[in-house]
Amino acid sequence: MSYLDKARVLHSFTSKELKEICKDNNLKGYSSLSKPNLIDFILQNLSEDNVKEILMEKGLISEDEVTDEEIIASLNKLRKIDNKAYLTYLLQSLNVKELRALCKEYYLEDCSRYSKKSDLLEYILDSLSEEEHQRVLYNNELEIISKEINLALKKINGEDRENIFEINIVNPENHEVEISFKGWNWDTKSYLSITPSNINDPERDCDCRTGANMGFCSHFWVGFILSLKEEYFNLSDWTLTKLPDNFEELIDSIKLSAARTGEERPRSGDKRRLVDESSDSAVLMKFLNNSITIYEGEILDIVERQSDFQGNVTIYYHITLKDVRLGPRVYRKSDFREEDIVGIEKLKIRISEKLQNDQKLKVNDKLSINGKLDKDNFWGILVKNIRKVQKL
Repeated sequence: MSYLDKARVLHSFTSKELKEICKDNNLKGYSSLSKPNLIDFILQNLSEDNVKEILMEKGLISEDEVTDEEIIASLNKLRKIDNKAYLTYLLQSLNVKELRALCKEYYLEDCSRYSKKSDLLEYILDSLSEEEHQRVLYNNELEIISKEINLALKKINGEDRENIFEINIVNPENHEVEISFKGWNWDTKSYLSITPSNINDPERDCDCRTGANMGFCSHFWVGFILSLKEEYFNLSDWTLTKLPDNFEELIDSIKLSAARTGEERPRSGDKRRLVDESSDSAVLMKFLNNSITIYEGEILDIVERQSDFQGNVTIYYHITLKDVRLGPRVYRKSDFREEDIVGIEKLKIRISEKLQNDQKLKVNDKLSINGKLDKDNFWGILVKNIRKVQKL
């Protein structure tokens, strides 16, 4: 534990408590000292073991408190940028409340003066020593990175409030990818290029607040996983951030739906889709945001719903189908391929009030439809834009 770390912890004591420490340890000449001078006096006159024992008795540190040497040894020595610059990226993932908690942990008293996240982050990094930068990394890096990676996996699986709308290979030679995400009423676009020349600090940009400041947002990690699957770099060459021990296991089941084979190279403008084959929605994710044909499905239940937008009430129906056979919509019979057809246990569709009044659909009816497979942030994956229903 560094001198500054011990001083930060002792700062939580009152002047009276600090004087009691001096008295208990038979120190002389402390009675007229101010609190900051008392702290310095204690640290200069007591051994490291004495101070550590005092802090342990108060429950402020644990017996197995990690040493500075252990912290340094655990940090990635291969990282090419300094810890302060790296923390500027990493801590973008924290909100103001979380940054204030970090201030409290390191006894930074002036954080309440800063209401803007950028100003607060700058204050924290300028106030902490290099030793403390190392400790912040040791205590927080893996948790922050893991949280963003898990959110990226949810986006890939269609389980997040944002879904991946489109992936474009903008410039294959420079490994430039653009990924568009769609939320309830917002769009986010992310850019990433990882090459041998920039792998120590890749070119990246994102519309989100974290990524706009070079942080490692969940959108960045979607692009990172995509770039790995495109074989733009080897994971063994990645030294900028720590990764969870099970990272390779986490992404092993994620595949490119239009993966390259042999020497084939993607062209500028080529599109990709990431699919996690281990997820329940993997089959449906292959068709997300595309027109599909449900060749057969049996109605399991019908629920009438309504939405009210600026006083205009719209009635619609959610219908759950079971034993569904679906595939990409084809416009010529010659384009139909049986191998493109997949089976789904259950799938929800949405139809208009007019369509239901015309068809008078009921439970156990079997039907065929054309529509667009979409992900609703409230209802999940369902088929919309249905203009016609054919009873079977």
